[in-house]
Parts: sequence; structure tokens; C-alpha cells
Amino acid sequence: MTYSQPFPSSRSGVYRTPSDVDRLESEARSGGHAWAEIGLGVCRTKQDALAAIADAVGAPAASFGANWDALADVLQDLSWRHAAGQTLRLRGTEALEPASERTTLLEVLQASAAYWRSRGKPFFAFVDDARELPEWR
Repeated sequence: MTYSQPFPSSRSGVYRTPSDVDRLESEARSGGHAWAEIGLGVCRTKQDALAAIADAVGAPAASFGANWDALADVLQDLSWRHAAGQTLRLRGTEALEPASERTTLLEVLQASAAYWRSRGKPFFAFVDDARELPEWR
């Protein structure tokens, strides 16, 4: 499947990862998006997850605090990632303990997508095995 106008800023949001991830990545990159693969399957704590996400997006270490607000700040800046849009793929979010940490992560991602959407810039987060999220079409 090829998506017609796949990544307009008006669709910025957090979605369940589609089955054809390779095509999704290819289309995101061909549209000028910076792509980040974020593996959280080995992360058991919030601190581990924050570090993995910060590393994947290349967040400047000096400006990154280790809390959810700092992650929101990073995801709502991304000035060091010069691109037409931002696309993140998160794997293994179910490993976060307690489960409320995963919920908070999704809320931060959704707030970041809303931030970028309001500014007319594409931001997408795709979360594997997230049945509660809308399907990407």
C-alpha cells in the first residue's frame, strides 16, 4: 500500500504501527522526514526509556533532564534534526514498569504531535502493538 500524501501536518499524531513498516519508513524518508527507531523492549524503568528516546533523537545531553517534562521539551524542539517532519517508531513500550509509565509516554507523544500540528509541521509516532491507538491508513 502506498499512502497518498502520507504525512501532512494535519495528520500529525500517535498511531499503531502498520504491518508494512519498511514502506512506512521509506515513504517518511522520501518525504523528507527524520526517522528514529526506538527500542524500548529492554527498558524497564522510566529512566531507561527516557535515555533510549533521547539517544534515538540525538537530544543534546546537556539540555536533557530525566523526566517526562524534559522529554516533552525535547520532542517539541528537535531543532537539531533538520527535516521537513519527524517520524518516530517505538517498539517494546509494553516493557515499561509500572504500566502507568507507558500511559504517560503516550500522553507525551500525543501532546508533542498536537504541538507540531498546531504549527503546521508533521510529527508522527508509531507504536508497535498499541491496540488502543488508531490504525494508520
